[in-house]
Amino acid sequence: MNIAEWILVIMLAITLFIFLVAGIVLIIKLIHLANEAKKIVMTGQGIAAKADDIVDNVKGMTSVGGIVKTFANHVVENQERRYAAEDAAREAAKRTAEANAAQAAATEAAIAEADRAERQAKRATASARSAKKAAGAAKK
Repeated sequence: MNIAEWILVIMLAITLFIFLVAGIVLIIKLIHLANEAKKIVMTGQGIAAKADDIVDNVKGMTSVGGIVKTFANHVVENQERRYAAEDAAREAAKRTAEANAAQAAATEAAIAEADRAERQAKRATASARSAKKAAGAAKK
């Protein structure tokens, strides 16, 4: 190969390399652009959804049915809160009654144990007296 062919091959290789690098950079930029477009689309969908909600709210507030529905929902929420408070109070009273019953049972058990201990002490005293009498009789 002569020098002219080598120069031509080198120029073509450099041109191919430049186009290859430019293509890779272009593909990377296109990927970033697609990601940004995806974010923009997601934001637009969120805005559209919020706009639909606002329209529904305005439509609901301006119609008679919407006003009645809002009032009914408010009344139902108040009743649910009241019932929840009553249930909580009832549950607290039940727990208090159970605790009092358990305490009363423990007190009764302690009283019964004290009575048993007192009876045993009386028996021991009686046994000690009879033993003392027997010892006194044995000395005589």
